[in-house]
Amino acid sequence: MEKEVCGTCAHYRQHYVLGEGGKFWPLWHGHCHVPRCDKHPGPDQTCPHWKSRESESGK
Repeated sequence: MEKEVCGTCAHYRQHYVLGEGGKFWPLWHGHCHVPRCDKHPGPDQTCPHWKSRESESGK
């Protein structure tokens, strides 16, 4: 069972930084696509709008 935190939510988009050699590294925050929500949550945060990524993809 997946944890219901921002990092596993269908609305969450992880932010990355481009490092040496063209490799992308994840930052400790992302972006939430739910209106009027914390726009830069950490992946371990929670909110009442959590939605499984599987339900978003139609699985």
